[in-house]
Amino acid sequence: MTRQWIQAGWGLLLLVMVAGCESSGTKDEPRDDAGPAVEDAGSGEDAGPGTDDGGSDAGVEPLACEKQQGVCAGARRAWVDGAYEPECTARSYGADYEAAETRCDGLDNDCDGVTDPPSWSRVTSLETAYGRFSSLKTDSGVFVSIGDGNRVLILRLSSELSIQGTASVSMPWIRTGATEGSLLTAKLLRMGDRLALHYSTTSRSSDAPLRAYLVPLDNQGAPIPEPEEGLVEHLLFDRPLERGGTQVAASSMGDRLLVTWNSGTERSPPRQVMGMVTDAQGQVVTAPKVLFSSATDSVPYSSNALWLRNGEVLAVIRDEKSHGFSFTVRLRRFDANLDPVDGERSFDTTNEPIPRLVDLGATRGGPLESPVLVMRASSAPDWINKLQVVQNLFNGGQPETWAEAPTNEILWYSALADEGVLRLGWLSVFKDHQAPPPGGDDWLGWNGRLWTLDEGQAAVDRSPDSEALPLHRYAQWVLLEKLEPRRMGALYMTTTPDGSSLDAVRYCTP
Repeated sequence: MTRQWIQAGWGLLLLVMVAGCESSGTKDEPRDDAGPAVEDAGSGEDAGPGTDDGGSDAGVEPLACEKQQGVCAGARRAWVDGAYEPECTARSYGADYEAAETRCDGLDNDCDGVTDPPSWSRVTSLETAYGRFSSLKTDSGVFVSIGDGNRVLILRLSSELSIQGTASVSMPWIRTGATEGSLLTAKLLRMGDRLALHYSTTSRSSDAPLRAYLVPLDNQGAPIPEPEEGLVEHLLFDRPLERGGTQVAASSMGDRLLVTWNSGTERSPPRQVMGMVTDAQGQVVTAPKVLFSSATDSVPYSSNALWLRNGEVLAVIRDEKSHGFSFTVRLRRFDANLDPVDGERSFDTTNEPIPRLVDLGATRGGPLESPVLVMRASSAPDWINKLQVVQNLFNGGQPETWAEAPTNEILWYSALADEGVLRLGWLSVFKDHQAPPPGGDDWLGWNGRLWTLDEGQAAVDRSPDSEALPLHRYAQWVLLEKLEPRRMGALYMTTTPDGSSLDAVRYCTP
């Protein structure tokens, strides 16, 4: 009996030894059991950088990843398919990682030390350095019109600012055999649920007549064809004795169009700014009326207009003094029949002001509280070129300087309201007049830097590199459009002796 117990004891001892050997492993092997030495990686949503649903090596600390900035800070190699990643991927870096950053989320997603970087692109080469440019964002894309010579070219761009389609509107003398003229202005408008193009022309041999047109466009930016190979086009007016270009503004409902223009010359006074209202088919709603008149020593120029949310119209002009570089910006409200409401406001400057009106919308108050005036200005003693903004236009608001150009530089700017926030973009331009012009062309050799400013933030240099942008003397402008939530786009032209290009930058907003 004792002998049987001894045999049973040896058997039990051997069984325990074998089980112990099978459950142990070498120090360098990962363990897959559920013992206390193994950390549960959890679900993929909760796991941070350096973890994976497949588990981790309890004995060997995973190596740190190659990238350690931004969202990659602290990342270690993830355990994937039975081994640690030899080179870190998104499995190691986490859900916020992007190999090439595309998001505007306030994070350094590609871990290069730069948060929400801008991206630059060349949209297209252009046939000419001249042109009347405008842009408009719709659900179908970003539309850019380029008016020059015998047509207005219309580009449809994606939110990446790459070309998705093109269309054009030929001038009347090309389509109808009318007397050849010159294109003065061209601008894209939103008329109700569709696009439209407004343009004006004059005689090539004189200042008159002044003609204004409205061309409805489809959602691809193309004119509407007519059966006899023409296009739908509305002649807004034909002024045999008028001169200069036109300014336009569409009502918020898109059913009315305000057109303003300059009237009179030194030889045929008085010099005035006129205005009229048409419907979306070009039919006159309010006949031409005088909006502003000027003294004999000033020349008034129509500059900009804005339909207010209460149905009134706000118009701004600039008076240029005939005795030198002195300007007065004048603005006034009008009712729906273009009759004055209250008195004028005016601001003096020694620099060409280029005044623009922007409505920041209901989030900034009522229809008389939300409009702002943006303009260029300079004055003694420094004569620095500035961008100024006037808020509370009808409650005594005064100009506030938002940006300044370096000494001897000029600002060419654009302004946009984005969900109640005013955003500005501009070229700060200079030229070394002592240096020979590129290619011997005196209209080249202008240089600039591209800047943007978001209300409440500091100005940011958006130039693509350290070199100044090469600019043409008569092609210095910036177009701003909202592309996506928290993303803006700026379009501008560069020109060298080899030709001109439409360039763009996409950037994130705060």
